Amino acid sequence: MKEPKVADLPNFGVLECELDKEEVDYLWKLVKKYAVGAKWDGNTCIEAGAMEDKQFHINDDEEIFQNNVLMPLSQHYFNAYGTPFKHKTSNYHQFVFSRFWGRLSQDGDYQSIHEHQGVFTFVVWLRIPYDGQTVRRIQPGFRPEAGDFCLVYPDTCGALQKKSWVLSEQAEGKMLFFPSDMNHIVYPHYKSTEKYRVSLAGDIALNSIMPAGLINPVADTASIMMHQGIYKPGAEK
Repeated sequence: MKEPKVADLPNFGVLECELDKEEVDYLWKLVKKYAVGAKWDGNTCIEAGAMEDKQFHINDDEEIFQNNVLMPLSQHYFNAYGTPFKHKTSNYHQFVFSRFWGRLSQDGDYQSIHEHQGVFTFVVWLRIPYDGQTVRRIQPGFRPEAGDFCLVYPDTCGALQKKSWVLSEQAEGKMLFFPSDMNHIVYPHYKSTEKYRVSLAGDIALNSIMPAGLINPVADTASIMMHQGIYKPGAEK
């Protein structure tokens, strides 16, 4: 028998990137503006204030993050993997930066498995006050993913797979960009620090008020004519 060839099946992946210092500084400026009530010592949050869920909305005031990071990453993703969804509309649509928020997380805080309502989702880590490898060794075997960010997805055999990012100070300024349909989890960190983890997240969605063109011009024109009473199926016979 000749040496077999490996044939990888197509799938959707994740983009990892490191933000420039100017981009990180801009995000910090937005965080401190919109995290109303939080108290800071430099880039360390020392008090979350009156935020009950420690989460706050952010607006990309100067559209720097949208124009310099998100839209180029969207195009890069399309070039690498194609479109990670099926079109179920009559028209193609442009994309819009739809949601943007920040989160201040302390010892024990977590986000259970979930997905987002969009095309793409991103997460940015600005402050990681613990070492994930150290946190994992607290009660070893019982908290193997403590402090991790984790994606959960089915493989080609239908089994669930996990991809974890073990976080530490080295992750600060790093970003993940992935399809919104991918389930993900933020595991809590334990006992190593009482300082806040500062992370950002958001979504890119289809802009429903800016269609860019018909997906199937022939079929859709006939459909429009039919609903207007101009055309009836079978009338051409």
